[in-house]
Amino acid sequence: MATTKERILITLTPSTAQALRARSLREKTPRATIAAQCVELSLLSVPVVKLSLAGETRALRALRAYKREKQSGTLKKLVGGLASLA
Repeated sequence: MATTKERILITLTPSTAQALRARSLREKTPRATIAAQCVELSLLSVPVVKLSLAGETRALRALRAYKREKQSGTLKKLVGGLASLA
């Protein structure tokens, strides 16, 4: 019977493939089912943040500045907590 789920092809490192095989044998569950569950869980744990247009612009500007400083080697290490940034 055909499935309605989308299929993908992934490449695993040998250690990840071995861990997936071991879990599959232990749980008596197909590897694809375990991999799909892992992908779903990882996507659920990512917080979704809605930004205003101005907030998105500021965030993009900050990312560009970060990349420039990282490339030029002038990126400073953060010392202290976030309160010290104010």
